[in-house]
Amino acid sequence: MKRLPVLLCTAASMALAAAPAGAAPNIYHTISSTHGSATVASTAGCEQTEVFVSSSVAMYASQPGPVNKQGLSAVFVRVTDICAAPAGVVTAAAGGGGTVLFQAEGQNMAPLVVDPRLGVASISTDMAGMDGEGNPVTISLSATWTASGPLEHDTVHTHSNYPDEGTVNATDNNLRRAATADVSVTVDGMTAAGTDPNAVLEQVKSRCIEVARPGVEGFFPCFGFPG
Repeated sequence: MKRLPVLLCTAASMALAAAPAGAAPNIYHTISSTHGSATVASTAGCEQTEVFVSSSVAMYASQPGPVNKQGLSAVFVRVTDICAAPAGVVTAAAGGGGTVLFQAEGQNMAPLVVDPRLGVASISTDMAGMDGEGNPVTISLSATWTASGPLEHDTVHTHSNYPDEGTVNATDNNLRRAATADVSVTVDGMTAAGTDPNAVLEQVKSRCIEVARPGVEGFFPCFGFPG
């Protein structure tokens, strides 16, 4: 039987429920992931500059096992001549009309710095990237998020039964805040900055327990792999 993982790394959590007689938890997983995103755009004459920012920090662990922490931040920059028809050696990415004059993107493992209730968050880092012609560039990113709305909370419980293999029990504990983001990016001698009043901060806290039936091995539906 083909089985897809029950949980993705940013989206789920699980709590123990009743297990089959004689069964014991195989692995108890926890995940905490906090993510900030923002988009800023400005236009000067025919030139439109867009910046897309994503930054996160995550913790994951299995029991027994160590706690692992990691960050991931990414930037995409595009400058477009919106008065011209699409043309040139650089192809427009992510849609939009006009001719792309310059674009660059990069990412690294720098973590988002954020308070537990998503009131404020920030990232400041230099990352290696590539421009639209495949040339290496260095992208300097500075971004801050300030909450502009109430803290939204929801919890989702899931119980999944695999008749011949075992059970999985999940709890997703999710937080979200509307935010205002101030973003500044410098790449290849060009600086782009702006404010996104419709940015967002999100947090997912996840727990997952896999309970295999007696004699069943290789039962890892939470993530598709042990630990």
